Amino acid sequence: MSSPLVAIDARMTRQMSVGMKTYVRELIKRLPKVAPDMRFVALTDEDVELHPDMGVLRIDKRVAGNGSFGELFGLAKRINAVRPVLGHYPTPYAPRWSPFPYVYTIHDLIHRRFPAYHSWKIPPYYALLVGPVARGAAAVIVPTKATVPDAREFLGVLPDRVKPVAMGVSESFAAGAKAERPAERGVAERFGLASTYFLYAGNHRKHKNVETLVAAWARLEDACDLAITEDDPFDFDIDRYEKRGGRIVRLGHVGERDLIALYAASAGVVQPSLYEGFGLTVIEAMAAGAPCVVADTPALVETAGGAALTFPPRNIDALARTLDRLLHDQAESARLRVAGRGHASLYSWDATARNTAAVYREAIGGA
Repeated sequence: MSSPLVAIDARMTRQMSVGMKTYVRELIKRLPKVAPDMRFVALTDEDVELHPDMGVLRIDKRVAGNGSFGELFGLAKRINAVRPVLGHYPTPYAPRWSPFPYVYTIHDLIHRRFPAYHSWKIPPYYALLVGPVARGAAAVIVPTKATVPDAREFLGVLPDRVKPVAMGVSESFAAGAKAERPAERGVAERFGLASTYFLYAGNHRKHKNVETLVAAWARLEDACDLAITEDDPFDFDIDRYEKRGGRIVRLGHVGERDLIALYAASAGVVQPSLYEGFGLTVIEAMAAGAPCVVADTPALVETAGGAALTFPPRNIDALARTLDRLLHDQAESARLRVAGRGHASLYSWDATARNTAAVYREAIGGA
């Protein structure tokens, strides 16, 4: 009897976030290694790195776009050509109907938690597609236990069908933090930063609460910069925030090697988001050896695991006090660096792939 075949939708589409693309890439590189009892095929619309034992099913990029006719009506048909025992849609962008059992990953429900912050098109999309697809899934994977109640509230999925599987962190973040001390020392100068700076890594959407961070930084008396990655626009006038002895430095998109060095050399990495499904940048920063500060929201607190300082998410004064503490309490800063590295070592993409394969086995057994 042949091993069960699992088909994974590994398209890299325009609507996918950086975190979603990382998740998909890591799964298709690792699943055959950690689950030799199964066979795998990846549906791809571009060249991606695959495990040697991962099969490939190509789809034309012109018919693979999110929300397209091809996605809604042709994608499942294309996958079904290989007769999988199970499919996996690892992002919300999936066909409405599939002729085979499938697992569905929901990374977060930000769009439902904060509908006013997003396009009017999002609620109908979730009502007419994401909700029904989730309710029809053999299992729904979420990245934290904190997301389980949201899946029931916003999608109507019963808790016993929701499977928390944490995301991982690339080995390069921990290895780079140990091996690239010269790069770490020179990274501030290369990016035009002061020797002391705080770092925010992520997009600038309204729920990310970046303005609270900027306002808190502006209240600090000590000289320090605030570095912010990515190029997308802000939902507030960032230029009105000024501070004596410091600048806001917009870094744009930063490659992995530079990001590791920026994390490690920072006075602290801050994630002020009002809502996250996981907190990938927090685990990356911890692995690289940065002290971390996160908003006191369920998924971020779960992800940080007690190895970060927290603050009420809209409290500017509380965040300013926390940043000031990192600048002046060197013992606390050192403690957080050590605690963060230890906590981040519990996360790996191999573990994510292994736990995902366990969900597949359960779904296949219950089909």
